Amino acid sequence: MRTNQKTTLKITRVTATSSTGKETHDFVNLAVNPELTDKDMLSIGDKLTFLQKFPIDSIGRIDSGVLMSE
Repeated sequence: MRTNQKTTLKITRVTATSSTGKETHDFVNLAVNPELTDKDMLSIGDKLTFLQKFPIDSIGRIDSGVLMSE
């Protein structure tokens, strides 16, 4: 049984590119309802990209919880 479920929408942004082409990233992490589907989360992430100053590298989902046995 899993308890204390939490889900995070993670948006990875490219904040800079070095002279050698290596990208520097930062992240925007937003707590969301764990019951959202992947499709819903991607839709939310896509809509939020228009509010970002930096280009988006990826949109991800992080699920966590406490596992307990009964």
